[in-house]
Amino acid sequence: MRQEIMGFLAYIGTERGLSPKTIGAYRHDLGKFSEFTEKELGKDWQLGDIDQYSIKAYMQFLADRDNAAVSRGRKLATLKSFFKHLTAEGKVKSNPTTQVKMPKTQQKEPSYLTEQEYKRLLRTVQKNATKYFRTRDMAIITMLLGMGLRLSELVELDVGNVNFEDGTIKVTRKGNHERILPANDGVMIAIQRYLKTREGITTQEPLFLSKRNQRIGNGSVWHLVKKYMKQAQIEKDKLSPHTLRHTFATTLLKQGENILTIKELLSHRNLRTTERYLHINGEDLKTAVNKIDLTTQ
Repeated sequence: MRQEIMGFLAYIGTERGLSPKTIGAYRHDLGKFSEFTEKELGKDWQLGDIDQYSIKAYMQFLADRDNAAVSRGRKLATLKSFFKHLTAEGKVKSNPTTQVKMPKTQQKEPSYLTEQEYKRLLRTVQKNATKYFRTRDMAIITMLLGMGLRLSELVELDVGNVNFEDGTIKVTRKGNHERILPANDGVMIAIQRYLKTREGITTQEPLFLSKRNQRIGNGSVWHLVKKYMKQAQIEKDKLSPHTLRHTFATTLLKQGENILTIKELLSHRNLRTTERYLHINGEDLKTAVNKIDLTTQ
């Protein structure tokens, strides 16, 4: 199976253009499935030995070890893609994952910040950040709030991705696709202030640097976002950079933006993803209903 896995990883890298991070996740998931199958069927098992019951047994194995439904779903999606590719290549007669349903996941209400909360967050960064990191951290928080970037998209930005002339930023989105996104004046001003603190910068340099003058890492951004949210006394079930992405989308929705426009700004391939991602709370619904004038005057 090792050869088939390597062929599949090469396929999703070259023909589908998936990012190295995504390919690594596929490699990990397929490796775990291979380990399970070897224990179940022995070292000499063949791809043809795998049927829908083998896949279901693996899903149950994961559930018994308290793997969350989301995690099991991701692993099953990997297997579905893998066996679909093998079927198309004629390496297996039929896809054993076809009859295996994705685990049901409970839709949790996503966290987002109100206008009062995200403005308090910005004031907190301005007040509490050290002088050395103030402009950098303001630019990071402002971009997450004002553009709805994913964490990985933000840390991968280079200086040359920012176009100050037309107010756009080139972002590498999921699936290794490049998009040129508009940025409002607040975002561009925050970036410009930060870059003025750096000397002799080139377009190839990372946009955001760590204290060691290296590209800032995902963990560092995650830590600083969570730190400033706590300092701003923002109480949510989950404090993360994704909370700010959701805030961006929800803010646009509340301002009356078309959901198709929001879909494009978030780079969602499917409108259903945007619909699940956006959230309108009960108070918003109540306000909307109360705007209906049913008087006879």
